[in-house]
Amino acid sequence: MVEPITAALRRAAELTAAGQPLAAVAVLRPVLAENPDNSEAWCRLSAACLDAGHADESLDAAKRAITLGERSWGHRLASLALIELGRREEAVISAREAVRRDPEEWRSHVALAEALDGMNPAEAVQAARRGAELSNGVARPYEVLGDVALHAHDVAAAREAYRRALVIDPTSDHARTSLRGLAGTVGSTPAPALPAAQPPPPRSRRTSRRALLLIVRRVAGWQAVGSFVLILAGIPSPSHVLAWAGVLLLVLLAYLGVRGWFAAPAPARVAPVALVRASPVLAGACALTALGLVLLVLACVTIAVSAWGLGLLVTVAVCSLLASGLATLGIRPVRAR
Repeated sequence: MVEPITAALRRAAELTAAGQPLAAVAVLRPVLAENPDNSEAWCRLSAACLDAGHADESLDAAKRAITLGERSWGHRLASLALIELGRREEAVISAREAVRRDPEEWRSHVALAEALDGMNPAEAVQAARRGAELSNGVARPYEVLGDVALHAHDVAAAREAYRRALVIDPTSDHARTSLRGLAGTVGSTPAPALPAAQPPPPRSRRTSRRALLLIVRRVAGWQAVGSFVLILAGIPSPSHVLAWAGVLLLVLLAYLGVRGWFAAPAPARVAPVALVRASPVLAGACALTALGLVLLVLACVTIAVSAWGLGLLVTVAVCSLLASGLATLGIRPVRAR
C-alpha cells in the first residue's frame, strides 16, 4: 500500500506546483479516506487548499497534520493559512513553533518573517536573513527579505535582496517588478511605488485572485446550467411560472456569490477592484457573469409579462459559458510557490 500512497502524494505535489490545486485536492481526498493518519498527506492537502484560496480548509488540514506529530511543515502551513485569514498574531505563534521545532529549516524562518511583516519589521528582517542564510540556491527567501526590508524602510537592503533573488532565479517577476519600483530611491526612504503601508504579500495576491476566479466560475457555471434548464422547460412556449423559476435561480446565484465572497481570503474581500484591474482574465469573467445576471433578470421580467424571453436565456447561457471558461483559464496557469 506504500507505493500507491507515495505515487499519489507525488502526483498531488506536481499538480499543486502546476497551478492545479483543486485537482491535487481531488487526488488527496481518497488517499486520506484510506489513510487518515498520514501526516504528509494532510500537509499536501493543506498546501493545495491554500493555493486554491480555501484558507479555512487549509488550516484544518494543517492542524490535523500537527496532531499527528508532523515536525514543522504543519506549523508553517498553519501560519500561512492564518495570515490569509487575517489572524496574524496566531500566525506568528505557529511560525515560531515551526522555527523551534526545526531551526535549520529555511522555510520556517521565512514563514516567521512573513507572519511578523507589519507587526515587528526589525525581527521580520532578521528572520528573513536567517532563512536566506540557510537556503541553498533558492530565490524565495531573498524575495521575502526584500519585502520585509522595504516595509522596514531599509531600501538598500531590499534592493540588494531583490538583486540576489534575480541572480538565483532570473525569471522571478516579483523581484524584477520590485526592483523596477525601487528605481531612483536612495537612503532609507521607502519607494513611492511600493510604500511601507503593508500591501498584501505576493502569496496573498495570488491566492486572492484565484479565490475570486473560483467564485466567478462557480456562479457562472450554475448560471449556465440553470439557464439551460429554463430553456428546456420553456420550449416551445414559456409560461409565467417559468419566471418564478428564474427568480429562484437568481436567489441561488446570489447565495453562491455571497457565500463564496465571505469564504474568500481577506485581501480578496478588501480590494477586489484592484485585483480585477490587475487581471484582464478576471475582469472579463466578471463582466460576462454580470452581463448574464442582468440578462437573466430581463428574461424573468419578459417571461412574466409575455410569452417571449427564451432568446434572452440563450444569451445568458452563452455569456455564462464564456465566463466559466475564462475563469478556468485564469486558474490553470497560475504557478504555486
